[in-house]
Amino acid sequence: MSRDTTHFGFKTVLTSEKARKVADVFHSVAGRYDVMNDVMSLGTHRIMKRIAVEMTGARAGDTILDLAGGTGDLTKLIAPVVGEEGTVVLADINDSMLSEGRDRLLDAGFNAGIEYT
Repeated sequence: MSRDTTHFGFKTVLTSEKARKVADVFHSVAGRYDVMNDVMSLGTHRIMKRIAVEMTGARAGDTILDLAGGTGDLTKLIAPVVGEEGTVVLADINDSMLSEGRDRLLDAGFNAGIEYT
């Protein structure tokens, strides 16, 4: 592997192409991302996310940044903790993941106190 190449899965790709390839993967799986996590972790990722929310120490009125929040599952868990007085900002670099998260949160009735960026 030369200085201008890197690994992408089991392939060697140009370093300049890797970011696009990673983004393409997340664009392609956005709608199935949580199911994939369920399968790969045997559902334990849901337990870990609940533990993560508890460990934040978030309280009513806090402002929380869910960075690389993807489909918004942590946002959905922490929004009730900060309540209507608080704010949760769901941020992700991949617009497909962010759109999926926004849609899921809106479908679940989360329309106040959540920002998307």
